[in-house]
Amino acid sequence: MNWNQAEETVKRHVKERLDRKLLAGVCAGVWKDGERVLRVCMGEQIPQEHAPMTENTLFRMASMTKPITGTAAMQLWERGLLSLDDPVSKWLPEFLNMQVAAEIRDGKITKTVPAERQITPRMLLTHSAGLGCGATYEIQADMLNPSENKSREEIISGYSRYILEFEPGERQSYSAFYSLDVLTRIIEMISDMNYHDYLKKYIFEPLEMEDTTYLPNGEQQAREMAFAEARDGALIPEKISKKSGFSGFPVGYVSGGAGLFSTLSDYSHFAQMLTDSGSWHGRQILTKTSVDLMGTPQLSPAMEGISDYFNWGLSVRVCSRQGAEQPLNPGSFGWSGAYGTHFWIDRSERLFAIFLSNLVNGGGSGAEASLEFERDVMEHLGV
Repeated sequence: MNWNQAEETVKRHVKERLDRKLLAGVCAGVWKDGERVLRVCMGEQIPQEHAPMTENTLFRMASMTKPITGTAAMQLWERGLLSLDDPVSKWLPEFLNMQVAAEIRDGKITKTVPAERQITPRMLLTHSAGLGCGATYEIQADMLNPSENKSREEIISGYSRYILEFEPGERQSYSAFYSLDVLTRIIEMISDMNYHDYLKKYIFEPLEMEDTTYLPNGEQQAREMAFAEARDGALIPEKISKKSGFSGFPVGYVSGGAGLFSTLSDYSHFAQMLTDSGSWHGRQILTKTSVDLMGTPQLSPAMEGISDYFNWGLSVRVCSRQGAEQPLNPGSFGWSGAYGTHFWIDRSERLFAIFLSNLVNGGGSGAEASLEFERDVMEHLGV
């Protein structure tokens, strides 16, 4: 297997996108059998200043925050403190009597019915709760999205007033952040810790993820990837606070679904831990049983929202079948972020890969740049 050739292919494709102003900069890597076999760091961290991309560039990870939340939940599960199938109302009683949209007309929810099932942590982790997704999200987002004049506890409690898109457990529809935010509040209540503090103590510090945070300090802000939109052959700067990890979130907002900053090096520690069944440099972050469960499809293949190619594990998407738009081996799992971040783990090959870029319209799952990266890696893996 010629990884030098694979690296040259990835670099050529990235350069084409950089030249066309479809990307501003990329940091990417592939690790196999515990060793890094491919490295790509190209483009500019701050295009307006021609500041080059470096290994220490800080990216807004967006929904690549979700697998970290899944890891935190599984830590409590393996200690017997969190049941995946208990009702959320066990911890948050306000979620006991949820309503489901029964009719939508002219962009308004005109009829509701009581939910027959209660939401569970498993539903939150597999996007099958009906919370914060679909048409009902578009209608209710302005009322319930995070705001600076409310505490995080108030915001998450407010989600209990959300009218669900469908009966919990009936379908799958992606929840950008509501579902995982509810889960973080449960983790806080069980652990009696602020969620960010929990992550620092039980995930970031053991994995030596020193640059992974919801609120970067001044030195870290200087290493941030500039935020821009690729439009009409140009990179248009986008205004966003250097302290804000996700557009529309209050500065430093701690979300289970988005908002973390990280680097290629930091996230590689996290991905290596999952690849090695929960262990990193002799430190056991998760048990193999937990990692196995995270990467196991949780939903019926016949469920609405599940395709022939993908299912949902616990906080990660699991590949079920290969095809033109899905080149990864079945059983591979990982996820993406809305601003152009992407990773996957292939435990059968003892391989993981990470692709990091940041654009307002970088695209999440299935984005052209990350899909091309998948194809380049998999073509050379098969050589």
